[in-house]
Amino acid sequence: MTFVSLIIAGVLSVPIAGIVAAQDADEDGERVLRVGFMQAVDNLSPMLGLNDAAYVFYGLVYDYMHTIGNDFEVVGNIAVESRIVPVGDSELVGRPYGSIWEYDITQNAMWHDGEPFTVDDFVWNMKLHSVNYDTMWAFQPYAYYIEDVKAVDADTARIYFFDRDTGEPMPVSYAYLMCIPMLPSHLLSTMNVPFISFEWTGVFADSDPPIVGTGPFMATDEIYEEWLAGDHITLVRNPDYHWAVDKDMEVKFDKIVMNFYDDATSMRIALTSGDLDIAQFPPETYKAIRSGVEGGSYDNVVTYDGPKCTQYWTEIEFCMNEGGPNPIRLDREVRQALAMATDKEYIVNNFYQGLADVGTTLIPPVNTEWHYEPTAAELFEFSMQAAGDKLDEAGYRFPSADATVREATEDSLAVQEGWVIAGRELEFEMIIRREYPEERLIAQYLKETWAALGVTLEYEVVDESYMGTLVYSYEYDTCIWYWSADVDPNYMLFCQSKLAWGGWSDNKYSSEAYEENYTASVMELDVEQRKVYVDNCQKVHYDDAPFIIMACPYQTYAWRTDTFEGWGDWENDPGRSMDNFWGGNPLFFDLEYIGDSGTTISTMGIVIAVGVAAAIVATLVVLRMMKKKKKKGGSQKTSPLGE
Repeated sequence: MTFVSLIIAGVLSVPIAGIVAAQDADEDGERVLRVGFMQAVDNLSPMLGLNDAAYVFYGLVYDYMHTIGNDFEVVGNIAVESRIVPVGDSELVGRPYGSIWEYDITQNAMWHDGEPFTVDDFVWNMKLHSVNYDTMWAFQPYAYYIEDVKAVDADTARIYFFDRDTGEPMPVSYAYLMCIPMLPSHLLSTMNVPFISFEWTGVFADSDPPIVGTGPFMATDEIYEEWLAGDHITLVRNPDYHWAVDKDMEVKFDKIVMNFYDDATSMRIALTSGDLDIAQFPPETYKAIRSGVEGGSYDNVVTYDGPKCTQYWTEIEFCMNEGGPNPIRLDREVRQALAMATDKEYIVNNFYQGLADVGTTLIPPVNTEWHYEPTAAELFEFSMQAAGDKLDEAGYRFPSADATVREATEDSLAVQEGWVIAGRELEFEMIIRREYPEERLIAQYLKETWAALGVTLEYEVVDESYMGTLVYSYEYDTCIWYWSADVDPNYMLFCQSKLAWGGWSDNKYSSEAYEENYTASVMELDVEQRKVYVDNCQKVHYDDAPFIIMACPYQTYAWRTDTFEGWGDWENDPGRSMDNFWGGNPLFFDLEYIGDSGTTISTMGIVIAVGVAAAIVATLVVLRMMKKKKKKGGSQKTSPLGE
């Protein structure tokens, strides 16, 4: 055998798995699900976190009262059963039907530190949010109408609902879905409420583990250090999770690692090389992966795009608070004109790469039961001519034939109401998120398009955390932001009601018609009649245009099929998506590890390994040739690799 043959044989005899890290199990042979995110968890406390990665984390560690099943249906979790207290119950005397709901609380849940979860824990949690409603802002859409919470017996509790303004008992329609996470009362009850709401890190320094929930996954001792480092968070399977008894369902893998990336290319390489099992990608990167899968470049990778179960949509929103840079935005005619001058189809096709539906009303089309779609007569069709005509009629006109920016005249509502003086130009400031590059492109598009209408737009790019501070000060003109919601319409409708001012409302919108219909939708127990009120809210809000809902971006996931099976059909079962962050995601109970630790390697891994081998062989050949040349010269030095 020649020298080169010996080297090649030696190099190729090294196990490839020794060069490429095992793809599916860690060094201890544990089954690990590795998930990629384009944002890091912004806070470990469910009272403070805002982004989607944070809510996925909370849904893994904490249990909520209810969760969402495969088919978008409401499923009991901590509250295994929910019902309206029936007519004839002694406590309903003097109270309307539907003002008391009863919940059967699981007897099988354990806190991660070994303490049993009891009905008293449930009562404490619900009172924490209702009694301290103003301070405990994070789950106000559910807690606003709660009057009292009482334990009936060891496994049953009742919630009493009322009109917080009048103090009168009131029926509530949405109480079958209360997505409030359960926090450990035995660790938090000695702390004051403002601390829990605004300062608590989510971590208990003297607890094992340091984060304590009852969810299907548990934190490790390194959770806080991992979070500070910002590149990943590790969670381990909860061996005592109550669904094993309650539902005969168990998680079949050992760990989940949430990996956080600064750029989509790195995350794509991680997935396609086998270092991730699943990740959600920005549109452009996702389309490249999908193309690679369809073209055969990527083995064992599946892609999926479709509407998000979280009902995520993006909007141009206007601050409805008086003051701020330019109060002309308070005129509905101006907002409607800008809606007409916004080509949503163009935005979807060019900035979301076609991976979105055009947005219209507060409840998006994925929620087929509650969505309202405007009629042709109600719809703001894209038309620059119609937008210009509307501004002319509303008293916002060009001051001269060669002017490029419109001004408020004496005929305008803005001047008549005293918001501005005559001659104020239509110029607005917009805030956009740094973390979403497509929104910078959308802002630039709006700047150019609205300029043709005679409206000046200047935008500022900021970190989303800072943007939240600016928006909730109610001193801005407009921004591009987003909303998500659960499957019952109450959450989203509450957030655009006057009840949410100073809390969840990010634009301080209100109208008399909206408030009347929202209150009626909360009180109405008949689903068909409630739908009428929910539709009315959406119609009123759309016509007022405090939001120009641009797009309902799709979830754009890719996952590997050689590491786990059981991903399911996300199109027909939207609740299986990784986006389902309400706790107890059914996906995690069906996933089964199929990778063979140390032997299952991605195609990219093989390419890398062979490349390394080839590089070593080439180096040795060159050194051999150099050595021969040096011998001919009469001067020889020992090769650094030896003979």
